Amino acid sequence: MNKLRTLAVTNYAALLIMNIAFYFVYRDRSTSHIYDAAGLASLIAVAVTFIPLHWKSGIWKLTHTKSKDLDERELSLTHWALSESYGWFAVICLVIMLALSLSSRLNICPQYTISMPLVASLIYFSHTLPGTMIAWKKKIRKDIPGDIE
Repeated sequence: MNKLRTLAVTNYAALLIMNIAFYFVYRDRSTSHIYDAAGLASLIAVAVTFIPLHWKSGIWKLTHTKSKDLDERELSLTHWALSESYGWFAVICLVIMLALSLSSRLNICPQYTISMPLVASLIYFSHTLPGTMIAWKKKIRKDIPGDIE
């Protein structure tokens, strides 16, 4: 369980670092090679941590299976994970929009718009957050998470 938590923190930290690096590329193109390398290395870290965290653990399959194909325990667990994660997702999106609005208003980066890496990251985040919620709370047994406590 601690391994899955470590992978989850590493995965999302790399996603955050990637977005910060590409933000600095947008702001100052003269140092873009350094930030490009950091952004690409972070993207690789996201992919490398995704495999054991979501794919090999079976969480991805669980959270992306149709409800008619799940038993009652799995349905309850995925419903809980989806409810919790999309509440967090909404808050995080609103914080990002607030930060972009404030940075524009305070002339920190007035022309900065929502970037392609940020949009792709939010799509990735929305798909992986329910699984991360399960990984954070539950032990994985035989590729399927356990009951909700």
